[in-house]
Amino acid sequence: METALSFYRDLLGLEVTRELSMSDVQGDIVGVADVEGTITFLDADGFEVELIAYDTPANDNVHTNALGHDVGVAHLCLEVDDVWELYEENRDDASFVEEPQMVGNGAQITYVRDPDGNYVELLEPPEEN
Repeated sequence: METALSFYRDLLGLEVTRELSMSDVQGDIVGVADVEGTITFLDADGFEVELIAYDTPANDNVHTNALGHDVGVAHLCLEVDDVWELYEENRDDASFVEEPQMVGNGAQITYVRDPDGNYVELLEPPEEN
């Protein structure tokens, strides 16, 4: 959890709004018996990012080699004020896929992997005319 928080809270600036211990209900929801762990919620400008750290049962099934175009790979998109500034300040400490690029509508985007290998799109909207 602390590694994920260093990325989402410290690097991306999302604010922790609450933390919960898992209950039996969480195990029922995900279909795994006897889960224990922590759920942390972060504010993403009116949306919530939910981080889940499962402490038990043990699981070593990690998908570290998924590519952005693989079936089933999802990503989170966050709007930022200045994608190039965020990239320049953090490119040595974060796993950016590529440097920011301008897309057809004028938006600047880049993808970065969080500490668990999940894709996070950082999007700076196009300037309004």
